[in-house]
Amino acid sequence: MKQNILVVDDHRENLIALEAILDGEGRNLVMAQSGNEALSLALKHDFALVLLDVQMPEMDGFEVAELMRKNKKTRHIPIIFVTAISKEQKYVFKGYECGAVDYLFKPIDQKILEAKVSVFLELDRQRKKLQQAVVQMKRLKDENERLLHALGEALIGADARGKVTFCNESACALLRQNRDELVGQDIAPLLFNDDAGKLRWKWKDAPLRLACEAGEGWKNEHSLYCRQEDELLALSVRANSICDDAGNFTGVVIVLRKADDENEVRDSRKDHRRNPRKKLFRELVVFDRSTGGNVGRLMNLSVDGFKLFTRRELPMGEVLQLGMVLPDQIAGVNTISFDARVVWSENLDAPGEFQIGFQFKDIADITRDVITNLMDKY
Repeated sequence: MKQNILVVDDHRENLIALEAILDGEGRNLVMAQSGNEALSLALKHDFALVLLDVQMPEMDGFEVAELMRKNKKTRHIPIIFVTAISKEQKYVFKGYECGAVDYLFKPIDQKILEAKVSVFLELDRQRKKLQQAVVQMKRLKDENERLLHALGEALIGADARGKVTFCNESACALLRQNRDELVGQDIAPLLFNDDAGKLRWKWKDAPLRLACEAGEGWKNEHSLYCRQEDELLALSVRANSICDDAGNFTGVVIVLRKADDENEVRDSRKDHRRNPRKKLFRELVVFDRSTGGNVGRLMNLSVDGFKLFTRRELPMGEVLQLGMVLPDQIAGVNTISFDARVVWSENLDAPGEFQIGFQFKDIADITRDVITNLMDKY
């Protein structure tokens, strides 16, 4: 997109001269011949820079700059004063007090003008790139949070000290506490090593922490327990580490599930060893990124597409924005996002049950790498 430059001067010949100097690819020059016209244009358009003549009738450049600085939309637009008045310091100081970022004195040196304008246009480009990056990061953060909250399993994030930093709605329901109560709390007092509720879990010596700090995933051999009102509930627990860009351990992601007894936990581990791919697909759920809703359970996966078991029929050719929460951190990520097209649909024997085949659409390299790693690992 072109960058807008507002040029303000009450003499048309000066505007024509500045246009001849500044006109170029990627620039849109907007001319104004009065202070009032300049203010009106500044409120309607997004300007990267204003070149403002000081000496104008009715409203001079100093007044225009002061009014621009008082308005939320225009206060951050850089203003370069263009003037033929005395170069005495009192005039220069007044300009800076009004919000000018620079001064140019007539007659204008063409090379100096072009150099100064180029600098401020580059700053504007960098500012817009930063804004876009912030918007993208917020979108991804919101998207991931929707996925995590929609996940049926109880999910808890904790920092390296064992303090809860995140919990989804399923975790709140399982632990019978609201999110405000859980976030910031030590995770260790929430869990017990015995079914009598006497042996509290200790974060410092917990095998979960030690394994994750060493960069390994962890799953309990024997049930852990959490309190539900006056009863204790047996839990199957698995965890994976969170690391920063330098590879330093910063916390864990913990998934809690109800376990009927210790045998169920051990059987689950045996089942995982016997048929890891079946286990993986039983756990992976695909979500709609736009709504956070559950689309279906993964049945098969390849680098070209995948198959879902779902409770609703989807029309052929429909393209969905989808995502998955991974069973382990892979390539430094815990979730992946992708678009996919419905290529076939099949009714199952039970009413309201379907198998649907999807084809990936333009997936990112990191997503393709994660899928390849999942296939290799399982």
